[in-house]
Amino acid sequence: MRIEDVVLGQYIRSPDGTQPSYLLTPWGEQVTRVRVMGTVVDKFIREDQGYATLRIDDGSETISLRAWQETAKELDKFNLGEIIDVVGRVREFNGEIYLVPELLIRVEDPNWELVRELEIIAMRREALAAGVKPKFVKQEPKELNITAPAEIAETAEIEEEPLPVVPDELKKKVAIAIEKLDTGSGVDPIKIANELNLSLAQINDALRVMFVEGDVFEPATGKFRLAR
Repeated sequence: MRIEDVVLGQYIRSPDGTQPSYLLTPWGEQVTRVRVMGTVVDKFIREDQGYATLRIDDGSETISLRAWQETAKELDKFNLGEIIDVVGRVREFNGEIYLVPELLIRVEDPNWELVRELEIIAMRREALAAGVKPKFVKQEPKELNITAPAEIAETAEIEEEPLPVVPDELKKKVAIAIEKLDTGSGVDPIKIANELNLSLAQINDALRVMFVEGDVFEPATGKFRLAR
């Protein structure tokens, strides 16, 4: 996606917390993860390296990448002016949409930016041919609120936590349950919880870790399949 399609989207939270949050893009897509490419234009690393942010720009908009604990050290490997290809989970805090990166690729050849742009143009043409009309919501001017980086780090940590510790035995049980319940379109976490007689929070933690480790993927929002 172009970054503008992410930051101009609408972040939707489940009223009762039983369904995963997602981003509704101007093109009508419901996504929990996106892939964007941009140039690093700003960088902040807290002194204890427990929190880090990068801001990337692809010419359409900018977006913040945020990381905590061990993952923060991965962001520290990138410098201003470098191009990054990012796969990340979409999150929102205090009205700002940002990404929690799960895959960071340094782009050595800037021609890949043109390739990505052509890929996006092709996808948009397909969408327009199918009758999809993007709905870009005009953004109202916001009052400038300058906050010290340390304060941003402290408030952001409330919003996002590092990966939970999940026993291998639990991950195996979840994998077996998915294999049993999956009919081809993926399995809802609540069904896995019912199958294993465990809490939804335990299942969501396990799925989050399994996704990062590449054991499962989401064919649709809120549904999981085994990665074979």
